[in-house]
Amino acid sequence: MNFNKKNKWFALSILGILIFSSGLCIFGEAVTLKNRGEAWFLFGTIALILINAGICLMIGANLKK
Repeated sequence: MNFNKKNKWFALSILGILIFSSGLCIFGEAVTLKNRGEAWFLFGTIALILINAGICLMIGANLKK
């Protein structure tokens, strides 16, 4: 396996995990805001985008492995 290909796979995997985790944290904030009756839609939308992007990066990294 090429050294650069292995580094790219590793970097995409770590980036996917970080983005996915950030999305989950923001999702928690959106749930908290919704329970308080405050505006939550923007946080929920950003969380959805980050969660999906993180999952796509992790799957894409695994396919490139």
